[in-house]
Amino acid sequence: GDVASVLPFNSKKDVDKFIHVLPQQLAALADDHDDDDEYSVLTIDYDESSMDSSFTKWPRRCTLRGLLTYCADIHSLPEREDLRALAEYCSLSSSSSSSLHDDELGVQQQRDKLRSLSEPSEAALYADYILREKRSWADVLYDFESLRCHGSRLTLEALLMLLPPMRPREFSIASSPSMDQLASSNNTKQDTTISSSSSSFSIELCVAIVQGTTRLGRHYHGLCSEFLSRCMPSQDDTDDDQYNLNIWIRPGTFGKLPLGLSIGNTNETTPPNFEIPIICVGAGTGIAPMRSLLLERNAVWSKAVQTIIKNDNQEQLTMPKYPNPNDNILVFGCRKQTADYYYEDEWESLIQENRIRLLNAFSRDQVQRVYVQKVLREADDGNLIATHILERGGAVYIAGGPKMARGVKEEILEVLAEKLGGEKQAAR
Repeated sequence: GDVASVLPFNSKKDVDKFIHVLPQQLAALADDHDDDDEYSVLTIDYDESSMDSSFTKWPRRCTLRGLLTYCADIHSLPEREDLRALAEYCSLSSSSSSSLHDDELGVQQQRDKLRSLSEPSEAALYADYILREKRSWADVLYDFESLRCHGSRLTLEALLMLLPPMRPREFSIASSPSMDQLASSNNTKQDTTISSSSSSFSIELCVAIVQGTTRLGRHYHGLCSEFLSRCMPSQDDTDDDQYNLNIWIRPGTFGKLPLGLSIGNTNETTPPNFEIPIICVGAGTGIAPMRSLLLERNAVWSKAVQTIIKNDNQEQLTMPKYPNPNDNILVFGCRKQTADYYYEDEWESLIQENRIRLLNAFSRDQVQRVYVQKVLREADDGNLIATHILERGGAVYIAGGPKMARGVKEEILEVLAEKLGGEKQAAR
């Protein structure tokens, strides 16, 4: 259930698009070169003592192109207050006195439009223009000509005050450290060329590539998912095309995973089983933390069995089947089995070994949509939830969208209220 925080950076294509819609005086700074044909370095001065948390502490020395690539989230959608702030920088200068009035009228109209987009009373207008059409900072600068044409009041200082900083994106880790160690240990035993002191560390993420087309035909993509899709494994340390991926790992919100095993007498032939059973409910890429939890429990169990076999001095390591698949129940939901059934082969393999019980909900594969909460509620003739929680003292883990999570929780509360003969509030 741990989380990986990934810090992406903007693609050259997106940076070029943004620079192209900047006022000429700012675009020139981005592509200005020094005598050594290197991009000119900017010096950014600010007084940290006078800054509150809303101000971004940009690098003090950098190129504008570097700042737009690595530090500023130019791909984000401007907030309403950002549009109101931008309205103050609309301006056009005209060399023709006859067109001066028309220019001023156009500027005022654009200012008024930006201000109206920022008004709470015009939330629907903001939703239509920014949210539904996925308009980024570059799109807004392009649409409002008075922000980018000659005479624009938009300065470098103002731009740095407005642009949001690049922030890490968080993804649930889909792999298990214990399973990785177990696989590495088994490989070492089978391959005598592997040094016993060698170690490796890897994590797996399950990331959906965000891309699509809006109602008006505008193409959009997610920053971090597109960034990760561009990352290719480097061949060696001299690979010029390799990325330095900035990533941090922090504990998730699931709390302590029950890993205790019930091990009988050493004379018994029945393999151990977990003291606390779990139900994992995951939809879409929410399967990631569920996979991590289930693999971790399977690795812990496998290590315990290997230790028992070793202590019994058995020459052949034959892994028995797990005694009760109801100890590890996975309820997985997605739209279509043929398109979104993540880790299908892995689940089938675990089912064959009796390691898990799998309940699927493919919502769009039939006329009447079926979701994970319905599958969970109806399993075992409607008795699974009560048996798992009330009789076996099991735990339930849920990962996915908030609407799905609420639906699963409500189903659990209704079942418990029925079994306990009370209201849902009491069942809580």
